[in-house]
Amino acid sequence: MKSRTPQDHHRVRFYLLAIVAGCGLHSLLAIAGVKVTQTLTGDEALQHLDETTTVCGTIASAKYAVGAPGNPTYLNFDRPYPNQSCAVVIAESTRAKFKAAPEKMFMGKWVCVTGLITSNYRGKAEIAVSDPAQIVVKDAPTPPATN
Repeated sequence: MKSRTPQDHHRVRFYLLAIVAGCGLHSLLAIAGVKVTQTLTGDEALQHLDETTTVCGTIASAKYAVGAPGNPTYLNFDRPYPNQSCAVVIAESTRAKFKAAPEKMFMGKWVCVTGLITSNYRGKAEIAVSDPAQIVVKDAPTPPATN
């Protein structure tokens, strides 16, 4: 049996790293605050299901749905519910991690949310948030100047 060289070990490590990267390391890095290269609008989110990326827009409506299964908080992008372009879903267990009530903290603000885009039972795009660091308040983009 042939003994392995250091180059063989490096090659195996490289292949393992490539496999791990292809199996969702990007998702973990995005949630951990590592920069994601693509930023989407809420309207674009539905075309990127099962991708981990960043969605930015104005929170047009928000609700702490006490009494709904799991008591979630919903932050709705661009248009009020039920016409939102995309929704952020915060589980009740995650609410305690926020400094203030998320539905008040982010209402009317321009935010960017990083996470896995899925769709709800109505076919609307949504991102489940498990860490407040996934939501970042930003300055709203300025519209282009007209001459």
